[in-house]
Amino acid sequence: MTSADLILDRLRRSGVRITGPRRSVVSAMSASSGHHLTAGDLLARIRLDDPRFHESTVYRTLERLVDAGVVTRIDADGGPVVYHLMVDAPHHHVVCERCGLVTGVPADLLDGVAVRLSADHGFELRPDAVTLPGRCVQCPPDRPVPGSSASGSASRAGGRGGSPLTHQH
Repeated sequence: MTSADLILDRLRRSGVRITGPRRSVVSAMSASSGHHLTAGDLLARIRLDDPRFHESTVYRTLERLVDAGVVTRIDADGGPVVYHLMVDAPHHHVVCERCGLVTGVPADLLDGVAVRLSADHGFELRPDAVTLPGRCVQCPPDRPVPGSSASGSASRAGGRGGSPLTHQH
């Protein structure tokens, strides 16, 4: 069984109707290495098979899949929203503010933080939803962050074209 089949089966068992667009989006995400895509990347992949597939359908379908818990929305401030198909164990994401690289890290990495948040603040951290900004080892420290001011205060990388995404565990 492919990862797309597993996701579609999980949706079906939870009572979510499997529509053509849902099947197309899950299949395209599943076929992508790392399963991280922007809506634009996803639309381009789907249109290879169905040139009439509408952009708004991608966004609506992604919203439904996020609500169903099979897709995670990764918001990297200033960068494009990235969608991740949940085919593997829950994990967090680190996002390079310079090149946009998205990397999966084990959920237990923040166990201590989750325990303190719960004990000190009565807050439960979701193991699949934390996105941590920073700089990957491939980006030199002296290279300015796109959008940063001359004073050195950095903003998140934005305006990146295409999907710079890979997914590593």
